[in-house]
Formats: sequence, structure tokens, C-alpha cells
Amino acid sequence: MTGRIRHFFAGGNTAQGFYSFYDQIIGVEATRIFIIKGGPGVGKSSFMKALGEELAKRGYDLEYHHCSSDPNSLDGMVIPAIKIAFLDGTAPHIVDPKYPGCVDEILHLGDYWDERKMVVEKVKVVGLTQDIGRQFARAYRYLAAALHIYHDWEAVNQQAFIPGIANQKAETLKQELFGQCSAAAVPGRQRHLFASAITPAGPINYLDSIFGKAARMVILTGEPGTGKSTLLGKLLAAAVTCGLSAEVLHCALDPGKIEHLWLPELKTGITTSVWPHTYAGPVKPALLVDMDETLDPVVQRSREWIEKDRREFLALFNAGVEALGEAKCLHDKIEESYVPHMDFAAIDALRQRVLERVLSYANQLGPSSF
Repeated sequence: MTGRIRHFFAGGNTAQGFYSFYDQIIGVEATRIFIIKGGPGVGKSSFMKALGEELAKRGYDLEYHHCSSDPNSLDGMVIPAIKIAFLDGTAPHIVDPKYPGCVDEILHLGDYWDERKMVVEKVKVVGLTQDIGRQFARAYRYLAAALHIYHDWEAVNQQAFIPGIANQKAETLKQELFGQCSAAAVPGRQRHLFASAITPAGPINYLDSIFGKAARMVILTGEPGTGKSTLLGKLLAAAVTCGLSAEVLHCALDPGKIEHLWLPELKTGITTSVWPHTYAGPVKPALLVDMDETLDPVVQRSREWIEKDRREFLALFNAGVEALGEAKCLHDKIEESYVPHMDFAAIDALRQRVLERVLSYANQLGPSSF
């Protein structure tokens, strides 16, 4: 039986710059963390993908944590059953061992490049790296400007917002999901990640993957400023109080906001289904919650301003995406400087040795690891 793969982003290109939830990929319970170091194009992502294919064939469920600047690449991989993780430890998410030898170790793929040939590439690599930094800075300025416009869009709608109706919706959902659940002696565990990212190809999400085992879905809709994130915050607080664990999935543009929740013990997903992350997963029993009902129809909102904000927001957002695309093109050119000088046969041999070690950890844990 082939293992199931869930997909996330642990870091994102946001209005605050690069934002990382890397410390949430795996916790202190980890059996082993392999930190992979090396330059662009040395095969870090391919290393993880090839290991993942072998482990999935053996029936292991996996988590793939994708790179927001290149979703086809992996920043991390987790094997939950045996609590082993592989992490790309290079910028912008630099990772170093916290518990060297006991838990963490470094796999340095730079050991497999021809240093004499790499030295010749110095001027090109340094220049491209500086250009990439400038393009990311431009992207983040555009995304920050887009968020400011989005806040104005919210403010226009909030003129008509009725907090009481939003509170009633929150209470109804809490009863629906948690009943008369009392406070647990140990609060539920939270894990914070991204389900979506702003990438060089535009916004991408993995909601279908994350909610693939849901028995029930709650789907929130509504314009900006209608209280969707606030409602999710209340549901999260209730779940944690009841002792339920939660995967908390944040907004790709504004990481301080919650956009989705996964409650594994309840097999329940709660998703904000609006552009650019409209939920289109398998049909399940779903409770639809229209947060536009919190807007007073009597209060006249300026549709002209809302439309202007929408246009300006999209223009700035798309400009940010374009700058990310420029950065990726430059990054691809850097990879061209590394790939010809790598000993990939030696890296393949290293990967096989690491696979054998991973399987030995699984054997020590016994059949319950599947």
C-alpha cells in the first residue's frame, strides 16, 4: 500500500518579507532530523523527493513542505510515524543543529562538488545572488503595499459590520463542533504552517491535500472585513481549551491571520474559501457559513471604493508575483553554475545509506511505526 502524502508550505513570501514556520515542521519529539546543506542546484530537493518515493512505496505516510519560491522544490520532508524529518538548512530558512548528535545531524552536499571548478564561477554567483536579493526586496515592497490596500478594502466593509451577528455565528459553530466540551487538564497542541503561498507562478494552495481525510468540512465565505479570521481564532481557542490538537494554517499575504484549521481528532477541516484559495476538494458533508451576513444591508458602502481597492490590490499583488518570477529566473541561472560540477552518483550513494538508516530506525520502533 502506497503511503499518503500531505503538502504544506513552512515558509512564505509575505507582506512582512519571508516568514518562516520552520520550527513547526517537527517538534522536540523528533527521532532524527537531517539538515541538508549546500548551494543552489546541488540536489537537496531531489534528495528528499527520491527518499520520499522509496518510503511511500513502503507504505509510509509523508509530509512534503514545499518551497514558496519554487513549489516544485521541497524545503522539508517529514515521516510522521517514525518522527524523522529532512530540512533544507540554507537561506532564507537557515537551520543549524539544536541537539547535535542526539537528534540533529548535517548532510553537507557541498562535499560533493568540485571546488576548483566552483571558484571559477565566483563572480557570476556573487552577482546573481545580489540581484536575487534586490528582486525579493521589490516583491516584498509590492506585497506590503497590496496589504495596505487590502486593509482599506476591509475598512470600507467594516462600516457595515455587525459584531453581534459574527459572535452568534461563532457560538453556533462552537456548539456544532465541540458541544458541551469542558476544559481539558492539558490544552491541545497547536502547529502553525501555511496551506498556500505566493509563488513566482502566482498563488498556490494545497487545501485538497491537507483536508483529504476530512469527514466533515466547515466552509467560510465572505468579503474582506467580515470577521472570518476572528471567527477562526475563536474556534481555535475553543478547540485548544477542549484539549484538541489543531493545525493552524495562516494567510500567505498576512501571516498574522488564520485562514484554515484542521482538527485531526474530529476529522474536521475549517477553511476560508475565497480567492485565491477557493476550496475545491472532494464532496463531503459541509456546513456553509456566509460571513457576508454580518454586513448590515441598510448601511451604504461605497462600491466605487471597493472596486478601486480591488483593482489596486490585484495590480500590486501581481507586481509582487512578477518580481518573484524575476528572482526565480536568476536563481535558475545560479543553479546552472553548480549542476555541472556536482558528483550526483556519490550523492545517490549517500541517499541509499541514509535510506537504510531511516529504515533501521523504523525497525527499532516496530510495526506500529506504519
